[in-house]
Amino acid sequence: MEPLSQLDVTAPDHVSVITRDGKVTISVLKDGTSVTLGFPIRSPWLDDSPRPPLQQSVPMIVKKEDQSKGKPVGAPGTTHLRYRGPVPKLNVRSVREIKQLINDSSFMSNFTSKTQAYEAIGNRYNVTGCAIGNIARGIAWSQVKIADYKS
Repeated sequence: MEPLSQLDVTAPDHVSVITRDGKVTISVLKDGTSVTLGFPIRSPWLDDSPRPPLQQSVPMIVKKEDQSKGKPVGAPGTTHLRYRGPVPKLNVRSVREIKQLINDSSFMSNFTSKTQAYEAIGNRYNVTGCAIGNIARGIAWSQVKIADYKS
């Protein structure tokens, strides 16, 4: 058998790849000539070299006065105790006031669009203009009526 210095494997007849014991063996067969190559596999899961120890986190020491108490129970943005949903930012009284402002034509005439008016009202009550628009269209707080308002 003569030594093989060059083999064209652009269209081989058969190729086999075998991985075993941390080695890969590639065999190529073309026109009756076979070439077998073997290589060690270097991978992180087969590498048995020692690894550096894991870094351990050091707990932070927080002073007692730096700890925030958090929001009080029932504050806007916390979880409602009864139905486990978010506590609404608005209450019935503020919704009635908002509906009165929306229905007041002299107040609404101060703005060039409803969007501007809703944003101004929302800023006053710490909610978005979209929330005010939902109140105006009856999507939110539809159960609250202006006629029910008693001073």
